Amino acid sequence: MESLPETWEILRTSGLTVHDAVYGVALEGSRGLKGGSRPDSDVDLSLLVDTLILASTADTGALLTDVIATTLKNWRSTVELDTAAVFDKCGYGLKCFDVTRYSDLYCQNVHLDCIGVYKTQKGFHGFVPEIGVDVERVLPALRIWTRP
Repeated sequence: MESLPETWEILRTSGLTVHDAVYGVALEGSRGLKGGSRPDSDVDLSLLVDTLILASTADTGALLTDVIATTLKNWRSTVELDTAAVFDKCGYGLKCFDVTRYSDLYCQNVHLDCIGVYKTQKGFHGFVPEIGVDVERVLPALRIWTRP
């Protein structure tokens, strides 16, 4: 995170905490590799949810709400956090969060809506409908944490 010292400091001091169902965290947006943040820019994080845990849960909406709530209730920064619970819908393992450039992505049949998104902020609560979530537009992403 040497290239993003301000963002690193925000994350280091924020109390970033994740639910047990989360196996990774990716940083996107203007405070990430995309750049161009302003003083009022939020931090955009994707919480990568384990599909095996998700599949074994009777109420996936409740689990994903809890995933996001765990992070939000522990966030200790004056910088706003915008986060989503993200999960694999096509069996590709969310490899798009392991590369910073779309041209480096190797997934068979990458297509719109191959990732599932669940949000509980900014006027939205629930599964984001299949409206054309485009992996190419998600990038650049930077994996900032992976469960050991």
